[in-house]
Amino acid sequence: MKVLIVDDEKHVREAIRYFVPWDSYNISGIYEATNGQEAIRIMQEHQPAVVFTDMRMPLMDGAELLEWLHRHYPHTKTIVISGYQDFNYVKPAIVYGGTDYLLKPLNSKQLIASAEHAFKLWMEEEAERKRRQRQNMQLNALRPLYWDKMLSDLVSGQASFHELKLALCEELGMPIGAQECRIAVIPLQGADCHLLRRFRGDVALTAFVLANVCNEVMAADQSGYAFRNWQGGGELVVLLWSAVAQAEEMLNRLNEAIRQAFGVQLDIGLSPLNPLPEGLRSALEQAGQALAERNLLQRDGRIHPFRKRGEGSGPANDYGLEGRLDKLRIAVLSGDLERMERVAEEWAGHLAGLPLLTERVLLHQETEMLDVLKRWRPEAEISLERCYDAEGLFSVENWQCRLKSLLHRLSKGSPQTPDSRLVQEIREYLDRNYAQEMTLQHIAERFFISRENVSRKFKQITGENLSDYLTGLRVEKAKALLQNTNLRLSQIAELVGYEDEKYFSRVFKKTAGLTPREYRKQEEEA
Repeated sequence: MKVLIVDDEKHVREAIRYFVPWDSYNISGIYEATNGQEAIRIMQEHQPAVVFTDMRMPLMDGAELLEWLHRHYPHTKTIVISGYQDFNYVKPAIVYGGTDYLLKPLNSKQLIASAEHAFKLWMEEEAERKRRQRQNMQLNALRPLYWDKMLSDLVSGQASFHELKLALCEELGMPIGAQECRIAVIPLQGADCHLLRRFRGDVALTAFVLANVCNEVMAADQSGYAFRNWQGGGELVVLLWSAVAQAEEMLNRLNEAIRQAFGVQLDIGLSPLNPLPEGLRSALEQAGQALAERNLLQRDGRIHPFRKRGEGSGPANDYGLEGRLDKLRIAVLSGDLERMERVAEEWAGHLAGLPLLTERVLLHQETEMLDVLKRWRPEAEISLERCYDAEGLFSVENWQCRLKSLLHRLSKGSPQTPDSRLVQEIREYLDRNYAQEMTLQHIAERFFISRENVSRKFKQITGENLSDYLTGLRVEKAKALLQNTNLRLSQIAELVGYEDEKYFSRVFKKTAGLTPREYRKQEEEA
């Protein structure tokens, strides 16, 4: 706490300084002023918690100062010290919330009692203010999650629009008479070579940051709201309820904001106009279909409006797929890696030469291809990651490299021991739940293994202590937030699993060699 003594008589200021036991209440600064104008300048610079003030002073008297304090610093505690018992002097102290009114000459016991009462009152109120601030921070942190859940349920038909309508209008700015809507879907994996990598592959974190960017752009005219679809996994949904005719223009603005922030643009599927609320579910499906039917080989235009599916694009007419699958079967049965790689090259060359390659067709081809590989290596984990370039566009070259890499790994065989599978599951669990409170006992109970075995097996397989892995994971997530957002440290600490900001800062510095603030400053200057 800091204290301000305002009196034009020096001996009165000295008496207050002498009698009050400042050290008992950790007073960090004691300031003096001879009139109300000086007091205002000190208040604006130092914000003292308690003010002792005389009533009769030159330039600005105590009554004017009390009124100013009440208006600008309502939490400040004031003790009036006056040589007059006139009601005209007592009244301002009462009206503007003074904690006490002392008469000169000062009685040391009364002065000490008044000061201690003001200190205790301020500390109690400050503790309550901090409690409410923490509560508000928690509510603010939960608010996006709440709307993610509510809107996910709404667009999937699991929540009532009429029950949510008032909150949508009051909190998100939807017009009370809105009758039409359009939905846009942004697949977050679509830029995995660039955007997701910035957030260490964390889809939830990426969705959180992108939703903030989109909602900042739309906040100006409250045209809609962006949220992560809990039903759809890795996708961001933009619900537009105003200026729906200009939806493509709005989405281009969102994409430009994302490009400015992260250097990449994203593919966005857009539904046609639908009635609100009965058309919400259809709009979501149409936006998803617009993405699935977009031409992956197209390099221009990132907004993909919904179009009815054309004839002849289904899996049954899938560009000679069976012939390529037969070549792949023969190659893997031969065990000849060079032969397998030639199949991968021919397949990639075929894809690159197509006039139209939709995501739906590519996924169907990959599913059939992986089925062949699983029959060859049933014991192995087999998957083919999406293949996008630095601009977030599908790359046949990257697709070919990923396929060759997979074939190379499978040709060597990839047996997993039970212990390595267990440790892999534990790592995946930590990767998904790092923001939750995580103890060794909790992990042991979840995976039905003793605490000792959890630590031993994790160290044996990975060469790293489990606690070090979790700490490193949390610090990496925090780095991504420090680099890419303006969130306060307390918010970042909570998002990566630390309730105490100071403890988070100590852990971060021990791991990264810099405090979070130093790291953020270094990244801003880089």
